[in-house]
Amino acid sequence: MTDPYIPLEDQLLYTRGALEIIDRNGFGVTLITKSSRVLRDLDILKSIQTHSKCVIQMTLTTYDEELCKKLEPNVSTTKERFETLLTLQKEGIPTIVWLTPILPFINDNEENLRGILDYCIRAHVKGIICFDMGVTLREGNREYFYSKLDQHFPGFKEKYINKYGNSYILSSPQNKHLMRIFHQVCEENGIMHNHEEIFNYLRTYEDH
Repeated sequence: MTDPYIPLEDQLLYTRGALEIIDRNGFGVTLITKSSRVLRDLDILKSIQTHSKCVIQMTLTTYDEELCKKLEPNVSTTKERFETLLTLQKEGIPTIVWLTPILPFINDNEENLRGILDYCIRAHVKGIICFDMGVTLREGNREYFYSKLDQHFPGFKEKYINKYGNSYILSSPQNKHLMRIFHQVCEENGIMHNHEEIFNYLRTYEDH
């Protein structure tokens, strides 16, 4: 499993080919990406939307652009993804945002959360999926994650080990406070924020 718009997609065109088959056979589609490359296939997405249902899901985690480049290298920055969401909204393609993962001690703060929520409000996203303010670490990727902490955030590995040990779920110490803000802002702006409601929306086929 990988992002459908990895850089190699520029040459392979596998995702575009799959979308063409979906469109040709009258199906709907949803996909999750961190890439503005999705706009390359806007013509097919709009065609699908005329006869079925097309929803683009975009991951946003880090409002600060420089921090984003450290945490999510080699993908579109958060600002670029926000601009992509704006374009999709203007073209009539509904969007869902995944607000995950949020890294304890790094981007688990109110400024980051409110920045992302402001982007979502301005882009008129349908819903935001956020199970928790935190991250999960499996054996194997934990070691890789810690090596990157040593590279970009010296001393933070020790903070993680002292706080979480080898836990799989690493909830932010700010989780309750941030989740309260998340639900409140979404409610005030008419954005779906219950993940079951959003999943039901994604599964529902509206008549055209």
